[in-house]
Amino acid sequence: MRGGIALTIIKQTGVQSSGHMKNLRGYINDDRKVILRDSLNMDGCTNPKRWAHHMWMTREAYGHNKAARRVRDKKTGELKEAKNTILFHQILGFNPDECDLNGGRLSPEECMRYAKEYVGKHYPNQQIVLALHNEYCKADKTHRYAVHIVINRTDLSTGKRLDEGRGKSAKVKRASRIRDLDREWGLKQVVEGERNSSVHKKQPSRIEKELAARGIDSYKTNLRELCRIAAGEAENIYDYRELLESWGVDTEFKRGRMYVTDTDNNRYAFSVAKLDADLGTKGLEAAFKANVAKSIHAEGSAAVAEKRNIEQQKAMVTETKERYLAQIRSVYQKYRKEIRGMEGMEIVDIPKLKLPRPDSDIADDSEVKRLILACWRGADELRAEVSSTVMPKGKKNGGNAGSGGSQRAQQAPTQERPEPNKENGER
Repeated sequence: MRGGIALTIIKQTGVQSSGHMKNLRGYINDDRKVILRDSLNMDGCTNPKRWAHHMWMTREAYGHNKAARRVRDKKTGELKEAKNTILFHQILGFNPDECDLNGGRLSPEECMRYAKEYVGKHYPNQQIVLALHNEYCKADKTHRYAVHIVINRTDLSTGKRLDEGRGKSAKVKRASRIRDLDREWGLKQVVEGERNSSVHKKQPSRIEKELAARGIDSYKTNLRELCRIAAGEAENIYDYRELLESWGVDTEFKRGRMYVTDTDNNRYAFSVAKLDADLGTKGLEAAFKANVAKSIHAEGSAAVAEKRNIEQQKAMVTETKERYLAQIRSVYQKYRKEIRGMEGMEIVDIPKLKLPRPDSDIADDSEVKRLILACWRGADELRAEVSSTVMPKGKKNGGNAGSGGSQRAQQAPTQERPEPNKENGER
């Protein structure tokens, strides 16, 4: 798989000095840290904690406790013994997601079986001790299993020193072996640059930790935080770049990767995915989608809130309207009763109907207007009916006004409703 790397991490260091050897021996023999132990080709070692002496004896027998070559001293020009690598210390670090500590499927026994399969296949003739630890990361409080492997340099079948080559080629070869073994075990292959654990984040470098210990934030740390913040706000790559550039971070793409540079310290450019594996191509796409969904949800919530507010306002207006309609009906009915008791009076002495002014929210409502006009019209007709100076409609030439009616003048002057007195709340 192109771009694929092993999920299990392998690291190797060569042991050359007595001080390094002492520290390694103490670490491997610490029963407080070791969960499981195992070995390969160590049959003659009766005491597991005497493995270092047993390996020393083997190297001594083959002459491997001394360097195989001599080098010239750069200062004096004299020949001297070269540095001698006597052991290799390898570490197989299992992904936290795969460990049963975090709900994964790998138990300590399975991790040790994986390590035994690895060394048995690639170092079948070396003396090897293995110690499995539960490693803890203080930075993000995560646990994982790691198998520490000590490989004696002497090849028991050939009597020669183990030599896998130097530098990058040997490192690539070991990573390829682990990738193949991961595939056989069904462990997930990940894409380089992407985050390979959901519980363990990329940790600061040694230099960053030293700066942090002195209370100094490196510009690389600042870049990482700015990239993370922008990923939490942007909805696409264009927004992402614009945000970063507005914060003084230059962005550019090289060979399909995005690089960022602090404009205040533009000596170095950093891959965004290297700063934080969560910010690789897939990580950014996932962040953008999440931000879009969050934005849509926020807009939807705002729309729902606005709709609810409108509905509440409508309900309040409806309540105000119903209350006002009931009020003017009551006023109108009371007015009719009062006017009935004024029959035979001059029309100018009969008061006009005064209705309370409606609130501005309902003043233009058609139903409110219709009822107001109907009340005014009914009140005017009633005043004319009970007045002694205005003939009721339908009666001419002194005709009988009917039961309860009164005789009206034949041609009474037209009574117009005067303009409402706004100060008295009339309409």
